[in-house]
Amino acid sequence: MTPDPLRTEFVLEAYVTIGVPVKVGTSKDGYRQMIPITGGQFEGPRIEGKVLAGGGDWQRVRADGTMEIEAHYMIEADDGTKIVVRNNGIGVASPEGGEPYVRTVPEFEAPKGPHDWLNKSLFVGSISRPEDGSAAVVIRVFRVV
Repeated sequence: MTPDPLRTEFVLEAYVTIGVPVKVGTSKDGYRQMIPITGGQFEGPRIEGKVLAGGGDWQRVRADGTMEIEAHYMIEADDGTKIVVRNNGIGVASPEGGEPYVRTVPEFEAPKGPHDWLNKSLFVGSISRPEDGSAAVVIRVFRVV
């Protein structure tokens, strides 16, 4: 018997502005840098709002070229609710020179209330660069149903 594949539903798309990378350099575990998160906005069927400045994406590039992503930041829904986001994942350059493979597992920490549903599901996401080449990333988040 073949198991049914997992299904997902779209949760939100975020346009996140970023600052100049803070380069740590090569350490015992690979090349390290931190990308400051400077703001942005997000929108989805059940939630929308803004990305708050002050977070960061701590990146490590391993010896095999794979980038480990560890982002920690906050979003604010239009109703004023602040939600903590931890978004971990990996990025691998495309061997054909196309769009890199960047996949994440976002975790939300919302207070009790209208956005508590974010605490009760598993999410997966993707990260890409905007087509206009601006200093930003586009994050798409899906709930595993």
